[in-house]
Amino acid sequence: MPFQNWQGWLKMMSNPNRLHPITIVLSVLKNVKETIIPIVFYFIVFIVRDDMKDGIQIEGFGPWLQYVPYLILILIFLLMIASGIIKWYRYTYRVEDMELRIEHGLFVKKKRYIPFERIQSLDFSEGIFHRPFGLVKVKVETAGGNSEKSEAEMSAIKKEDALALRRIITESKNREKTSDEIVEEISKQSILYKISPKQLLFFASTSGRVGVVVFAVLGFGSQFDELIPFDKIFKEMEHVAKAGYTIIAILVVMGLLLAWLVSVVMAYLKYNDFTLEKVGDDLVITRGLLEKRTTTIPIKRVQAVTIKESLLRQPFGYASVSVEYAGGSILDENTEGLIIPVAKKKNIGRILQDTLSDYMFDVDFISAPKRAKRRFFLIKMFAAAILTGVLSIWLWPYSLIATLLVGGAWILGLLQFKSAGWNLSETQLALRYRGIDQHTTFMRKNRMQSLGMSANWFQKRADLATIETSVMSGGSADFTVKHLNLEDVREIYEWYRPAK
Repeated sequence: MPFQNWQGWLKMMSNPNRLHPITIVLSVLKNVKETIIPIVFYFIVFIVRDDMKDGIQIEGFGPWLQYVPYLILILIFLLMIASGIIKWYRYTYRVEDMELRIEHGLFVKKKRYIPFERIQSLDFSEGIFHRPFGLVKVKVETAGGNSEKSEAEMSAIKKEDALALRRIITESKNREKTSDEIVEEISKQSILYKISPKQLLFFASTSGRVGVVVFAVLGFGSQFDELIPFDKIFKEMEHVAKAGYTIIAILVVMGLLLAWLVSVVMAYLKYNDFTLEKVGDDLVITRGLLEKRTTTIPIKRVQAVTIKESLLRQPFGYASVSVEYAGGSILDENTEGLIIPVAKKKNIGRILQDTLSDYMFDVDFISAPKRAKRRFFLIKMFAAAILTGVLSIWLWPYSLIATLLVGGAWILGLLQFKSAGWNLSETQLALRYRGIDQHTTFMRKNRMQSLGMSANWFQKRADLATIETSVMSGGSADFTVKHLNLEDVREIYEWYRPAK
């Protein structure tokens, strides 16, 4: 039923409202995070230096000069607090004339008026500082907004106020609808998918984020090369290396195992209690344990649907589903558009068919021709062979292990050949392709931004070509399938080309 306290909430929201005072703390923490590297460097240069230990004596100033660096840090911290207080005091939001009006600014006051009809969604997130006070962070996403960031952001408001604001915006959009239409929309609310504990554990264990953890650790360590005694560590590693490559291999395996465990914990916390709901004409995603997030994706703005099968999940028949949608910011935490983290592939069509009724998921694909098979692995095997030869110069005979790269390149090429395929209907193009993981992307003709075909000299000799497509999205959304039959690619191109 319609929002009961419409007039009461509307009256409250029409007055200027400030964010919760916890915003000051969040602002200070953000500033500290952004300046932590310069601060650490400052300590190294001015405080940790040996000549600072005994103090600096300058005639006329006395020994207190040694405390100047500390006083400067305290002054910087006080300025951060003052800046946070001023920002909090000058930030107000209100609802007026069917608009969300926000005024903010540290020294220059800025005004931003966002009409309700432009607001695509209000996305909520609850961090560890929000939950104890019943607060949420709100991101305002608009149709055709800036892809680099959300249209507006309210860092901490009461959850009930955020829900009331969402309801006010929804009610305002529904005022032209009849009560029967509103009741019908509300009746559309349903849970499409909810991750189970076993699925969550399987998803976290096969998330493939080990590389992300390793690079994050290396990047973090590189910022503190003045504090971490890398030279001493490398010297110790030299002694380890002399003990044999077996010990090095064991250490590498242990390091990768630790990185895998960290990645499992990260994925488990991030996607805990992942739930996909259909609310009216929107897909609403909630997830997270320590930080609970809510993301709204309007169904009418879905540009493409991709089913991803990773090497670790495909043998078990599992896949994930993501969507490309217009209007979301590329810096959003859900920038990949993940709507189903893991599910049996055979069940995906049943889960989504009623909600994304414009798409056909159970289709038969036309594969790449057999004459294209060698083109998928020859170049990869040649590159792997060169790498193996280079490694043999320095690491013989241990480099013989690198010959496995040639076999791996051949296997990957065969998998890519088997994956390459396409399907065409009157209104939909489906492409299947593989990098390491297999992707199957479904695109509506009226949502596609471009389609191109290309063929190099070697492809022309074999009557092959490459198809490339793109759709509108908050980030980059390009899809390519190589070495398809030239006549098939021409058929797809003619299907997409506007009639004269």
